[in-house]
Formats: sequence, structure tokens, C-alpha cells
Amino acid sequence: MGEPIAVDHTARSVRVCAVDELAPGAVTKVNTLPAIAVFNVDGEFFATSDLCSHDNSSLSDEGYIENGEVECGWHMAKFCIKSGVVTAPPAKTPLRKFDVRVEGREVYVQVPEGILIRG
Repeated sequence: MGEPIAVDHTARSVRVCAVDELAPGAVTKVNTLPAIAVFNVDGEFFATSDLCSHDNSSLSDEGYIENGEVECGWHMAKFCIKSGVVTAPPAKTPLRKFDVRVEGREVYVQVPEGILIRG
């Protein structure tokens, strides 16, 4: 169903939230264009594109998170949060991944050139 898309290492660091502001099993949307979703999976943080690759539904707003996967609320495509790989159709294209790091108690996502960081 497709290999994960490589992470772009020429990126800018953007603060997402404090570690304790994103509970395990939760997701938040980063104010970028296109949007980035940051997930807490059992205390580890991962970031992917926010839009389902099948039909552009917001995974942070309309997705369901379970067992390390996010399911699109529109057509039930599923993706591995850690890798972005498609785990259930109808999606065929993996989600783009972004590097995430924790510094102290703050979560940051690396936003590559070409993605607009909003206000």
C-alpha cells in the first residue's frame, strides 16, 4: 500500500505544545499550510500531514485514533501514526511524516521549507 515518504531535514522548528497539553491518544493541529497533525502515541510524539491522502479530510478534526493508527472519519482509510503508511483502504498514498522532538517539557515539529507557518 505504499512506502512511507521520507522526512525533509531542511526544516524550521515550530513549538506545538507543552508535553502535558497533549494526552496519550490525542492529536493537535499545527497552524501551517498545509496543516500538520501531531499525535501522542503512548507518550511518544509523531507528526504527519493532517489531510487524508484519499479525500482530504482533516485527520486531527475528524479522525479516530486507536492502537497507533488514525482512521479517516470520511471513508475509513487508516494510517500508521508512526510511519504514515496506509494500513487500510481506500487510501493508497502514505501520509507525509515530519520530525518531532521534545526539549524539556515542550514539543516541537520540524516544518520543511515550502510549508507556510501561519501567525
